[in-house]
Amino acid sequence: MLDAITKNQIKTYVIPYLKIRIPNFVQSPKNGLFTCPNCKQVSANIFPLNSGKVYCFTPECKSLGDIFDLCRRIDFDNQDIPDEDLADLLIQELGIKTNNDINEWLEKYHKFGWSLVPIEAGSKRANIEAGWQNKIHKSINEWKDWLSSGLNIGRNEGKISNSTTIDIDTKKVPEEIKKYVGETLTQTTNKGYHLSYLYEPDLPTINLRTTECALPIEIRNDGNQTVIYPSIADGKERTWNDKEPIKMPDELKQWFIERIGDRAEPVIEQPTNVKIVESDFTFEKLNGNRNNSFLQFGGILRKYYSVKDIERIMLLVNNGFIDKALPVKEIKAMVRELNKYASVDTNVLTKQVVEYLNKHEEASSRDLIECLKAEHKDIKDVLAQLIKDNKVYKQRSLYKIIKDVEWKSTFIDDIKILPYEVPYFENVATFREGDMVVVGGNPGTGKTHLAMNFIKKFINQGIIPYYYGTEAKSRYLKIAVELGIKEGDFFWASGYEPSKIELKDNAVTIIDWLDVEDFTATAQIYKLLQKQVDKHNGLLIVFSQLNTNETFYAENQLKFYACLVAKYLYTKTNGVINNEVTYFKTEKIREGKTSQQYMMIPTQFDSKTKTVELRKKI
Repeated sequence: MLDAITKNQIKTYVIPYLKIRIPNFVQSPKNGLFTCPNCKQVSANIFPLNSGKVYCFTPECKSLGDIFDLCRRIDFDNQDIPDEDLADLLIQELGIKTNNDINEWLEKYHKFGWSLVPIEAGSKRANIEAGWQNKIHKSINEWKDWLSSGLNIGRNEGKISNSTTIDIDTKKVPEEIKKYVGETLTQTTNKGYHLSYLYEPDLPTINLRTTECALPIEIRNDGNQTVIYPSIADGKERTWNDKEPIKMPDELKQWFIERIGDRAEPVIEQPTNVKIVESDFTFEKLNGNRNNSFLQFGGILRKYYSVKDIERIMLLVNNGFIDKALPVKEIKAMVRELNKYASVDTNVLTKQVVEYLNKHEEASSRDLIECLKAEHKDIKDVLAQLIKDNKVYKQRSLYKIIKDVEWKSTFIDDIKILPYEVPYFENVATFREGDMVVVGGNPGTGKTHLAMNFIKKFINQGIIPYYYGTEAKSRYLKIAVELGIKEGDFFWASGYEPSKIELKDNAVTIIDWLDVEDFTATAQIYKLLQKQVDKHNGLLIVFSQLNTNETFYAENQLKFYACLVAKYLYTKTNGVINNEVTYFKTEKIREGKTSQQYMMIPTQFDSKTKTVELRKKI
């Protein structure tokens, strides 16, 4: 199977391919135009930029496709040859590094402890993720996802990756440092070399062209990044030698320090003309002119609190802070006077109603009257105005807030690939943080055995999953023991309302199982579960009961929320059910690794070991 990463790599070799196939191939150094494989005029280019697709400006040519399209046209007279077969030919002839080479280096990056950065396709610019300097990306699956999307990757330099890079923009290492560089991991670039060393906190990020030595050398450290293999930059792929990063030799470090000089951070002077504004309202004045001062104090409170709250506050201040307290009846009289300012009270009450609805999402007018200790008429007036202002809407007897959307401009952290494999489905689908998987089964088809096998396979990857069982705990815990699971390997809980549990952040959670036959209730539960996993990320796997004709309850709704939906079924031999020869039948795959949406994944249940494993075919 031709994976997306390898396919994107092959597409970048379209120019080398055309140089071999087209006699007297020409590429202009000025505008980048090259010989069109169709009309043979120097009128073609790569468009869109970095797409790998050839476009000719001659009217009869126009879009000619990528390297696979060209290979079919030139080498096979437009025969329908699969991309997979063409890839074998192109890899061998053009010496293209395969996905195995890429995986090997990604494993090395992980071993070195590097944190990578997504880079614009074909570029060296880290302009995809805002604030990338402070983001950590150390998951191989996430890196593969970037590459399969056609992006380049860069190493986040400095402490975050335990890496300091010396970038040399000449084909020869300058004689001044050649004897000091040592045998370290080195990347060959279009212009020169990247010497990779372990992190040197004493060296800044600096371009030595701007110093007195004026050499084409740049030190890359904290806050910088370096584009690395298998990225394509300046139209060419970068390559590494077979070394590992070493500590920078002392002689080389000292050489840099001597030429960098004193680069202490400038001292920023603090402004001296800042004035502290003091309030005219003090307790000394309150003691001297109590009535007027108390009214002033109440007027201030009126902007933020209800009349009843103001009365409590003023009584507390009167009894606790004033040496000559006013009679309580005078305080109450002042509060009655303040109550005449209805417009201010409405503003306060409006704020309280909005805060309550934001917190509780919905409420009846009776709820608001009781909780806010307000008058019925005032609550009705406030709600009417909020509806008119399109801030609240009424649904039957409940009032609901129209919430402001939390718009975002960043997204790299919201599309992270899960840093572990999802058992049974890893080869057919891509899974991201916040995904929900639904597995359906008939009564007695071993859903709990399967659920505990999921648990076991996550434990084997170093994950501590969470299991919520809706059946007798003795059953699934016994299966856990039979599978060799030990106490402390996973967390578990029993209950009968899975939609009301709070998930843990970034956790793997398995709910076994969901049995709700009411259509409306089932659809609502899937919605609530997806809201939970959206909030906490991680992965949620829900086992659901199938109805008598082997379909899901609220099937359209669960397919809307779940990233993968599958049924776990038994096979039949001569009409007899075989509970050891089982299989998954997928009903939905949101992000498949193949072009198939519906497929059968054969499995085998061993009644002795209680294990469920993949098998080659049914």
